[in-house]
Amino acid sequence: MARVRFYVATSLDGFIADREGSVDWLAPYDARLYGYDKFISEVGALIMGRRTYELIFAIGEDWPYAGKPVYVLSSSSLGDVPQGVVTNTRGIKAALQQARETTRNDIWIVGGAVTMQSALEEGLVDMVEIFLVPVLLGSGLSLLNDLSRRPTLVFDGIEAFPDGVVKLRYLVPGRSGVLR
Repeated sequence: MARVRFYVATSLDGFIADREGSVDWLAPYDARLYGYDKFISEVGALIMGRRTYELIFAIGEDWPYAGKPVYVLSSSSLGDVPQGVVTNTRGIKAALQQARETTRNDIWIVGGAVTMQSALEEGLVDMVEIFLVPVLLGSGLSLLNDLSRRPTLVFDGIEAFPDGVVKLRYLVPGRSGVLR
């Protein structure tokens, strides 16, 4: 069964975006240096919130997830979307079910914060991979807010990079997807 992965970069003080909602602070850090190409090759489908979709789409470059189904959580239609993008108005569990029907590969919960938090609270996540970036933002969009359900995580590895980025990996016990 596909693993559901929570894969995200955060500032050292726990923010995924600055106070304007921008992730420009990540620009000096090339995700390919931290294993992104291997990671994305293991992903068969993505789930993201509408604001994350709009942020990615607004950049104006080629759609970075071409060839992979992307389920965008939204209460209304997205309008003209890239091929493979599907609006899901029924919530994260329904989006995960749709994703599981389209791939046997891993499923990436891309974000934003509300989407990632919902996935954790619903007990849907198998693996948590967090990249701590050596930047202090002071304020912005927090990685997570108040969790109503606090899953226990089991440490599964750490990797440090020469530029100060640190990858932490944890498994969520009891999730069948981590038995690969």
